[in-house]
Amino acid sequence: MSNPSRTSVSTITMPSPAMSRRSMLRAGGLTAAAIAGMSFPKAMRAQGTPEASPSASPAASPVAASWPMPTVGQVPAKTLSGTAIIVNDGEPKSFQPNFQTDDYSFAICSNIYNTLTSLDNSYNIIPELATAYETSEDGLSITFSLNELASWHDGTPVTSLDVKYTLEKIVSEPTATASGLIGAIKSVDTPEPYKAVVNLHQPSASLIGFLSWYGVFILPAHIYDGTDWSTNPANMQPIGSGPFKFSEYKAGEAVTLVANETYFGEGPFLEELKFAIIPDPNTQLQSLQNGEVDYLGGLPSTQVATMQATPGFKVAEKIYPSPIYFGFNFKRENLAKADVRKAIAMAVNRDQILETALNGLGTTSDRFYPSVIEWASNPDAVAPAFDVDGANALLDSAGYPKNGDSRFGLKMYFFTGWPEVADTCTILKEQLAAVGIDLELVSLEIGAWQEQVMAGDSDLAILGGFQGPDPANLQSRVGTGGTLNFWFYSNTDVDEQLKEGDAATSQEARIPFYFKAQEILAQDLPIIQLVLQTNFPAYVDTLSGIWNDANDPASSKVGLNRFTLTKIEG
Repeated sequence: MSNPSRTSVSTITMPSPAMSRRSMLRAGGLTAAAIAGMSFPKAMRAQGTPEASPSASPAASPVAASWPMPTVGQVPAKTLSGTAIIVNDGEPKSFQPNFQTDDYSFAICSNIYNTLTSLDNSYNIIPELATAYETSEDGLSITFSLNELASWHDGTPVTSLDVKYTLEKIVSEPTATASGLIGAIKSVDTPEPYKAVVNLHQPSASLIGFLSWYGVFILPAHIYDGTDWSTNPANMQPIGSGPFKFSEYKAGEAVTLVANETYFGEGPFLEELKFAIIPDPNTQLQSLQNGEVDYLGGLPSTQVATMQATPGFKVAEKIYPSPIYFGFNFKRENLAKADVRKAIAMAVNRDQILETALNGLGTTSDRFYPSVIEWASNPDAVAPAFDVDGANALLDSAGYPKNGDSRFGLKMYFFTGWPEVADTCTILKEQLAAVGIDLELVSLEIGAWQEQVMAGDSDLAILGGFQGPDPANLQSRVGTGGTLNFWFYSNTDVDEQLKEGDAATSQEARIPFYFKAQEILAQDLPIIQLVLQTNFPAYVDTLSGIWNDANDPASSKVGLNRFTLTKIEG
């Protein structure tokens, strides 16, 4: 059992980036758009007024000093009224949020379960099951104090045994979405029912942020321990500790949750929270306009101005550190050549993509970590500038002369239900044709996209996703064996820089490592960023307590995708 000498949480600096738009961009997102931060689930697209210019991220909140411990018996009284209907982009795979990537269940599970800590709309760390946390002086353990009022939906208390089971299970399962993100965890001790001591292999500045994000919901040990967590019946009849309880799932129609009247925190205020399964963006918008749903996590860029001018609706906006980008399959002989990757990068006109595919809403990005998280983004490590003549010359010298108008063909895979990306791919097809590359576009459902890209079937693959709350997120995308490294890219120097950057315990000490990693990426070009997206959630103006509207007080009080404080007014 660990008995560390503890000090304030401020000894771990987890920058809380002034974040961006679809909190995972769509996850709220894969955000809730697809693959754990891979894309962006709409339900998560954060709203609010976008910052005029990104600023340096603040350090993590001093949680132990600012979160008062509750007194047992003080469960807030609940006053419940009405049903809110939320658009869900697709069919959930299950309602167990940790064992696999599933953006289409993310927003739903965010209301059934709790994390230890969460992230508000500005990506500050806020409490959920944890009322405080402290780190040891050597940075090798973090002690969480748990809310003694929290209970599972079956009435069983939430204790440190649940934290131990969940975190140790995630780390032990390489296929779990967050396994690599929280891989610094060595073990969890349970000295008291409401204290959990998380022991680390090495200090990890990013850990608190990742424990507040995706695939780290605390699960009931009394339901899962000793079972196969991927097939446990509770995966489809979930028992959480969150503000809403599972009621019903009708495939292809909706998932219905009902209020948890014994929830330990403020709220819920809704009697019922329903997630309507509507994959088609046009149908989503029409359903909102027709009054069939109340909340849509992200408007198509073509409809923003119209909805802003429509009485009865509110539209919020925010830029996210969630770029649209594409990557190269390093197993392909031609794409394994640095000059070919560089030439393709030089053929890309980001301004045209922004204006045409995103209607000018957003900002171009040529960096290797989003500029929204300013402190961690190297402004000098950028992709090659747009230069068609230079691209043609490079391809000639690389041994790929034109035969007529063509040099060779490539396949680019993208997934359905994401109109901005479909339009981006169409523009990329035209841009690459100008340098003699025939681009075939392959549209797949997200599950098939993931399966085929991971199998190496694509030449180029395009995706997006929330790249916060910390630059350690880069490991999953460009680190050797990273869960979102679909490119088969590996550079041990990049791996080492990312490792050292996470182990450093001050923001100032971390910067050189992340800047150096980006310099290497600018030489290797495994991925090419195109644009940072701006998310536009829209909802009926009778709703209040919206988690991702920066003008709503709830946006600083609840975590991503939580409708805990949502009310129907009038």
